[in-house]
Amino acid sequence: SRPFGSTPLETQSADRGAMEADPSAALEAQRKAHPELGEQLDKMQKYMTTKLYHQLTQTLLEYLVSPPFTSPAAADELKGFFDSFIKGFDSKFDKVRWVQILSIIAKPQTPAVALDLIAPFEEAMSGSRDAKFLWQTLKGEKLTLSGDTEAAKELLDNLGSEIEAAYEVQALIQSHFHKTQALLWKTLSRPQEFYKSSILYLAFTPLEAIPVEERPRIAFETVVSALVAEEEFNFGELTQQEIIPSLEGSPFAWIRELLQAFSEGKFDLFDSAIAKNKAQMDATPELKSAGDTLRRKMCALSLMELAFRKPKKQRCLNFGEIAQHCRVGASEVEHLVMKSMCADLIRGQIDEVNELVTVTWVKPRILDPVRIDLMRERMDAWASQTGLLLEHLEQVTPELLVS
Repeated sequence: SRPFGSTPLETQSADRGAMEADPSAALEAQRKAHPELGEQLDKMQKYMTTKLYHQLTQTLLEYLVSPPFTSPAAADELKGFFDSFIKGFDSKFDKVRWVQILSIIAKPQTPAVALDLIAPFEEAMSGSRDAKFLWQTLKGEKLTLSGDTEAAKELLDNLGSEIEAAYEVQALIQSHFHKTQALLWKTLSRPQEFYKSSILYLAFTPLEAIPVEERPRIAFETVVSALVAEEEFNFGELTQQEIIPSLEGSPFAWIRELLQAFSEGKFDLFDSAIAKNKAQMDATPELKSAGDTLRRKMCALSLMELAFRKPKKQRCLNFGEIAQHCRVGASEVEHLVMKSMCADLIRGQIDEVNELVTVTWVKPRILDPVRIDLMRERMDAWASQTGLLLEHLEQVTPELLVS
């Protein structure tokens, strides 16, 4: 027998275990550690008690990106909070949001710890297409950071094919995928692919979703990759990216002068930017080792600009004009034109005997204000010519009718 009102040992043990697993205790520990976040913790307590899991998820996501958790030193605290509080809701939360939470918890961890952290949830995420895409993207990121780029590339290549074939994939998934692919290409030192992935990342990511402190670095790395990529000549698209103005006032602001030179295809701007920012360029390994590439691309862009500024019926360029405008020797002109044609920057014919290049087409480029003014001048000239033709027809019409 046992005294009246006492509890069996088994029940006491179960109750003690339940108390140890009580998520309220984890919230109370957070309240003591971060009293300034008490309002958010109160909301989490309320939503947990009332089982409003959607609101709890949103509040939790906001809480986890608060200043106390943004430094690498918060790794252990985040993991502890995950184990003692968040983990118990894995079946309650939206699966895409769950992977977002996993991503935040895993960010300050070492790659090995992060991979161990996310591994148990692979099967649970397979039931939701977008959650599976996001989880695989997160795994690809951690594999890249761990140095296993071969496994990361295989995973991301397959995932990219799936995403491309899928219907209406969320912009959030696309954003994370292209950001992770950019990380892989950066690790593998492949600037052309890095640039393409970065542009796609920016296309799927609202500017306000990118932390303010990260914007100048992302803009800088994107511009540098475009400059050194052998096959990239479309700088108009890059200059119009919303993230580019974030370079102003940052240590990377100087790169805009070089970008402007490439965008306008003007050697004077190029030479000025090189001379003015030589120290910064020498301190940037990608640019320092790409001097020849930068000059070759500048020559091709200068040729495009020369052809573009000529009226369509006057695009017959002699070798001397090209050599002077593109800063190349007379013997290098033909090679420059052929390389530009092979890159599909211009189309036309080369007359080697008379040393002439007839340009029939110039690769379309995004029009900046200067080029828009040029196009307006051409349209005005066309309208004037059309008016003269109309007047002539009006004058000769009676003669035609009489005859």
